[in-house]
Amino acid sequence: MAEGERGLLGDLEEKVSHFLMKYQELKRERDELAATLSAEREKTVHLERRLELLAQDRDKVKTRIDQLLLRLKGIDM
Repeated sequence: MAEGERGLLGDLEEKVSHFLMKYQELKRERDELAATLSAEREKTVHLERRLELLAQDRDKVKTRIDQLLLRLKGIDM
């Protein structure tokens, strides 16, 4: 192999190695982001359920207040 070919192949090997390192780095970053996204989705589901329960509680309180107001209106003064 001529000296010039070794230099070209050496450059190519270096670039391929750099490319593979970057590829592995991006895969690792993608996996971390996917895990973060999954955790955030779980939090969202939990918060949506909590919001639903709070809305139900609010509706129960509103109903009870309305009932009390009706009872008060029914009292003769």
